[in-house]
Amino acid sequence: MRKFTKFSDWEKTKYSSIKEEEKGAATTPENAELLAQIGDLVAKRKAHIKSKDDFEAQILDIDIKLLKLDVEKNDLIEKRKHLTGAKQIAATRRVEGKRNDEKDNE
Repeated sequence: MRKFTKFSDWEKTKYSSIKEEEKGAATTPENAELLAQIGDLVAKRKAHIKSKDDFEAQILDIDIKLLKLDVEKNDLIEKRKHLTGAKQIAATRRVEGKRNDEKDNE
C-alpha cells in the first residue's frame, strides 16, 4: 500500500520551492533596489492596516504589486538576453552539411 502525503505537507513543499525562486530573483542592481522599495512599502502598508487607514493601505498594496511587476519585467528581459544568446550559439552549431550529390547540382 502506498503512503499518502497530507495536503498541508505537499502545500509546504510547493510554496517553499516558489520562495526559493523568489530569493534568487535579485540578480541585477535594479531588482535589488526594487526589492528594497517593496520592503519599505510593505512596512508602511502594515502600519496603515493597523491604524485602519484602508485606502492608504490599498494604494500601497497597488504600488507593491507594480514594483513586483517591474522586478518580473527585469527578470524576463534578462532571460530574453540569455535566450537570444543561446539561439545564436545554436544557429552556428546546427549547420547541416551537404551531401556529395547536392554539391554536383550547384
